[in-house]
Amino acid sequence: MKTIEDIRLYCFTANSLLGKRDPLELVEAQIMGGADLIQLREKDMSKKEKLELGFKLRSMTRKHGVLFIVNDDIDLALILDADGVHLGQDDIPIQYARPMMKNKIIGISTHSLGQVREAVDSGADYIGVGPVFQTKTKTDTMPLVGLDLISQIGPICTIPFIAIGGIKKNNLDDLQKVGCSRVAIISDILLAPDIEKQCQTIKRMLI
Repeated sequence: MKTIEDIRLYCFTANSLLGKRDPLELVEAQIMGGADLIQLREKDMSKKEKLELGFKLRSMTRKHGVLFIVNDDIDLALILDADGVHLGQDDIPIQYARPMMKNKIIGISTHSLGQVREAVDSGADYIGVGPVFQTKTKTDTMPLVGLDLISQIGPICTIPFIAIGGIKKNNLDDLQKVGCSRVAIISDILLAPDIEKQCQTIKRMLI
């Protein structure tokens, strides 16, 4: 099983990008292409629907040795025996989540140096930083943090940090030049004609 230190390519369930496709097939294609982690992120599903999908994803990710993270929902993460949960700034603070999650992974979304420091000091296992570039995947995004913030994180961050927001194959070089080789990608993968091939290409670029 991969660890959070192994993460280079952080991937997601399809959410609003699903269309008429099979959600499990999309996840499997990402895993076969080199995804290190899959996050269950389904804003429009009922909790029951997420539970049903989550059990199937838990089985698939465990089979392939890929990490499985649930977005926002601690209860769901525990029921599914996920590897961890990802929390936003408006979710339950980590000091309350940790006693329930115990030694499981807790990731935190951050949008400023202050939030990065707070997440590290509070015991987060990794942080997401963004949105770095313009994205249409989320309609309630924070202001862009840009490459400047990414360049400042390395010296103060002792845990893995993952760039998110508008990350595409054609801007990976810019990210790596400022010290970030861990990325979370949604639309540039899920809307690609060949998801597995797109993941393979991106994974090869991440050094």
